[in-house]
Amino acid sequence: MRDSHGSPPPTPQASPTWRETYLKGSPEAEEAHFRDLADVVVGLQRANRRRSGSQVSRRTFHAKIVVGVDDAELAFRADLPDDLRAGDFTAGARLPAVVRLSNAAGVVGPDGNPDLRGAALKITLPGGGEHDLLMTSYPVSHARDATQFVEIAEIGAGPADQIRSRLVARFGAAETARILDNLGQANRPSASLARESYWSRGAVLWGNTGPVRFRLSPVGAPDPASAAPTESPDGLRADFAGRLSAGPVCFALHVQKYVSERLTPIEDGAVEWTEDDSPWLHVATLTIPAQDILGEKGRATRDRVDALAFNPWHAPADFRPLGNLNRARRTVYTASAAEWQA
Repeated sequence: MRDSHGSPPPTPQASPTWRETYLKGSPEAEEAHFRDLADVVVGLQRANRRRSGSQVSRRTFHAKIVVGVDDAELAFRADLPDDLRAGDFTAGARLPAVVRLSNAAGVVGPDGNPDLRGAALKITLPGGGEHDLLMTSYPVSHARDATQFVEIAEIGAGPADQIRSRLVARFGAAETARILDNLGQANRPSASLARESYWSRGAVLWGNTGPVRFRLSPVGAPDPASAAPTESPDGLRADFAGRLSAGPVCFALHVQKYVSERLTPIEDGAVEWTEDDSPWLHVATLTIPAQDILGEKGRATRDRVDALAFNPWHAPADFRPLGNLNRARRTVYTASAAEWQA
């Protein structure tokens, strides 16, 4: 059968097998709850400032920038499969990117401390917009959703000898064991931020591909003889500087496709999408060119990058973040940024 213009009718599209489930039954009710969570997070931010003795507020998390550069490039595969192309992420595209690598703690401390590490990209799009990709150095979150994340943060900000008992009282013994096991594995010393992998944890829409999670992983990161020991307070920064003085540092960007709510859930950030269920697919390479990040120009660039607000909702509609944790970040990150940028 053909329509009145002589063309065959469009092929019906299969209904998506994924969906988002809004807390409290509606986007509006969930958003009101997220505003309450944002108030708690800003309170923690102010408490961190008082505890550190700083005269200014910093990010609630990822307060210490280790590396900040504004001349990186994200280059997509020339043979990028059609089903992985979306928006400006097309075959052969080469997009400028700002990169911020950080320690996850809410106060600035020595690089040698056990901690989670973060990678944030701000990609400049051809039309003048921007697209942020945020990742951390462990595949899954310790929190299943935003409410649990903030409750754990509140408990963690209290007396250290009461943390476990308060977690058990709130979440039960089994869930507390899962949370503490995750935090114990994720918060560890790092030998080099150039040798870490960084995961999105939550899902994002990837155009017609549907939901994906993404990951940066190191590409050829040999140890230069000039690398400084990471035991020093700024050892990770010195290590990265040594690598960039010898040549570029590269990471591969991979994505995993959504399979099913059972195997690759959208709403539960504590569940890993395993490679057996959804293999990692290489889509692009991030290159940070050789440069001096410790000199006057490098320090000025780092300060400019540190003044930027990164948010997964800084993205085209075709790449909107998915799931409870990501939906909360739109509200919470905005409130947090308003506090430390004031």
